[in-house]
Amino acid sequence: MRIQILPLPSVVVGDDVQEPFALVIDQAEDDIHKELLGEFARQCGAKTFVIVPQTVEVVDRYAEPAKHAADVAAESLQALTEGWPRLDPS
Repeated sequence: MRIQILPLPSVVVGDDVQEPFALVIDQAEDDIHKELLGEFARQCGAKTFVIVPQTVEVVDRYAEPAKHAADVAAESLQALTEGWPRLDPS
């Protein structure tokens, strides 16, 4: 089980800026105590929380967008074959 913070859009009211967040609890087992984790989230000030058995990677909102899988595969193949002789397509 992991606990991550997912920043939500900022809320501006006059001079007051609030930075709401959600807790993301991933890699959770079936027998996890959801009510206890929900209470923990509320006490931490989270607006909401999500519990999932899968792995979820929360990224920084200012991070560069991830490359498309095909682009990554093409770059990997190009790096792998660097220096190999090229075949004449004719």
